[in-house]
Amino acid sequence: MSRTAHRGRRARIWMIGVGVLALLAAGAGTAVAGSDRSADRSATAAHPVAETTTAKADKAPKSPQPGRKPRPTASPTSSPTASPTPTTTSPPSTDVNVQIRIPGYVTGFRFGDILADEARGRVYLTGGKGTDGLIVTDLDGKVLRTLPGIAPGAAGMTLSPDGRKLYIAAGDQDWLRIVDLDTWELDGQFTGKTDGTMTCPKDMAFAAGQLWVSWGCENEPTAGIGRVDLATGKFYVNAVDAIDERISSAMLLATSPAQPDMLIAGATGTSPALLVRFEATPTGLVQRAISRTDGGSVAQLAVTPDGTKVIVPSGAPYYHPVLRTSDLVEVHRYPAVPYPDAVAIRPDGLVVAGTDSSYDEDVRVFEPGGTTPIATYEFGHLPNQETWAHNLVTGGLAVSGNRIYAVTDQLAEPEMVTLRIRDLP
Repeated sequence: MSRTAHRGRRARIWMIGVGVLALLAAGAGTAVAGSDRSADRSATAAHPVAETTTAKADKAPKSPQPGRKPRPTASPTSSPTASPTPTTTSPPSTDVNVQIRIPGYVTGFRFGDILADEARGRVYLTGGKGTDGLIVTDLDGKVLRTLPGIAPGAAGMTLSPDGRKLYIAAGDQDWLRIVDLDTWELDGQFTGKTDGTMTCPKDMAFAAGQLWVSWGCENEPTAGIGRVDLATGKFYVNAVDAIDERISSAMLLATSPAQPDMLIAGATGTSPALLVRFEATPTGLVQRAISRTDGGSVAQLAVTPDGTKVIVPSGAPYYHPVLRTSDLVEVHRYPAVPYPDAVAIRPDGLVVAGTDSSYDEDVRVFEPGGTTPIATYEFGHLPNQETWAHNLVTGGLAVSGNRIYAVTDQLAEPEMVTLRIRDLP
């Protein structure tokens, strides 16, 4: 059920002169850099792989999945020529693929989070349930630092309003890890209950000057959204004043600087999934609109720059629905293939829509309100590899500047993800 992409390298040998044989090799190569370990010598390793292939239009046909007999190809033919035919050298591709080992990460399970910090020129990655670390790369994919063991169940992330601190949900326990991005010093914030039962925080967001934390353990009937009093450090486990429907699974949270008192929440463990637009106040959340997805659980949320719309991929149906934030009514659809699982929006409104698709493009790019993609991206196996194809992980898209950052994995490489960096049109 996976797709692979096969890339070849060709060289030509010409006879030049009388009695003298010279070999001229023309073609593209693949440069592979070794593991890049951080100064803290953690167990997490990264392997950058820079491709020098041509543009997507020149991409070679896909290879069959492992174990299947390849289709026969035509035999090479030759004809006498007076002199060799000149070759055209294509410019190197700017595509970057960085393999990153995440101890405890299980392929096909829910990924943690990816966050692009354009102001500091960094990308942050967490691996989700069973993992406990933070990986930091620069915007070119070079691993700058790894922090293992800092947040069991490392899940959602958010930056403080001043951009100086990174908050990470320790989803396998009941607290948040706070990382000082200037000094790398660590702090923590309790997000548990007074009776000692686990909350399993999922995601966080700042709105109305408060830090809101969604929580909910797997296979447990209760979930909710709490509030951290930043002045006292006290955690209020139930910050929702009233809601028309019960929150029964942990939610993803999204906000917008354009509407600083708005909080959008979407459930991750129910199908169809609950969607709520809250108004944030200094003491709690007030429901302003409520709805449900047309299909499965919410995979990622992205609010448009003006704060008026939110895109909600949920696996099915096979499109990325756009909902009006005021009342959560659908107003547009970006066509997709099976199965929509990620979305990101550039500050100018350009939409990057991702799918967990085995036989189609993984990412499609749309102009705001468009219906025809202006660019597509396919993530097969890596250069010089013949493996199962890579799939885009759930919630694995981010945008910074004129680039997309996509996280893929594949079954043959446990505890490994690949960060794909591609230029936008």
